[in-house]
Amino acid sequence: MAQNWQKDAKNMEEVQLGSPSLEWTTGLQHRLEMMQKYIDFKDRRVMDVGCGVGMFLEKFRALGSDVYGVDVDEKKTRNSKLITQNVEVAPAEDLPFRKDSFDMVFFHEVIEHVDDDRKSINEAFRVLKPSGKLVLFAPNRLWPFETHGIYKKGKYKFGNIPLVTYLPDSKYKKLIPHVRNYRKKELYDLLKGNSYKKIVYRGVFPGFDKLSSRIPVFGKLIAKVFRILEKTPLHKFGISHFLVVEKL
Repeated sequence: MAQNWQKDAKNMEEVQLGSPSLEWTTGLQHRLEMMQKYIDFKDRRVMDVGCGVGMFLEKFRALGSDVYGVDVDEKKTRNSKLITQNVEVAPAEDLPFRKDSFDMVFFHEVIEHVDDDRKSINEAFRVLKPSGKLVLFAPNRLWPFETHGIYKKGKYKFGNIPLVTYLPDSKYKKLIPHVRNYRKKELYDLLKGNSYKKIVYRGVFPGFDKLSSRIPVFGKLIAKVFRILEKTPLHKFGISHFLVVEKL
């Protein structure tokens, strides 16, 4: 039986599947450049889980990768197939590929939306080749805003809600039944049972693209300040975790 938030929330597709950006932003470019420090994309077989409309597929292909994608949203995969025909409608928990197939498996702000996050990670390891890289961007519970909105008093409210992420788990889950935010330990817990070595872990701050479009000088200044903070211990408060591990 569906939960009340599932019955009452408007724009259910956005609530359940997330609503990724439909344009390439400076924030996404920053994330791509972070990956390039640890991933050699040339002549690599790469899969994007939750590929959406295919923006990262296009960038990975431009870097020389043989790109594949899966998504549960059939409408979005129609756009992805304009980039590559190697796109399937499939859940992260049941990837339609053989084991040891890919040099990289990529989750960009997707793992928080899947039905079974641990099973999805196990599937990623199954299809990774030995020495292949798993790359994760996932929402950080230490970021002081809930970016997925909240469900309260029978209504769903979109937007960035301050300090909700700092509530005790029991209260937090009542407000956020539709998505997950991860503490660092919780993210590593998803990897248990798989053999890997860590390549890098960092917190990532927003790109502030919307702010920059409204107030260009201020927005770009704030973005620059937060890029500097990423290089300090304060990175742990970033909006997202960035994790790369290598399958052993």
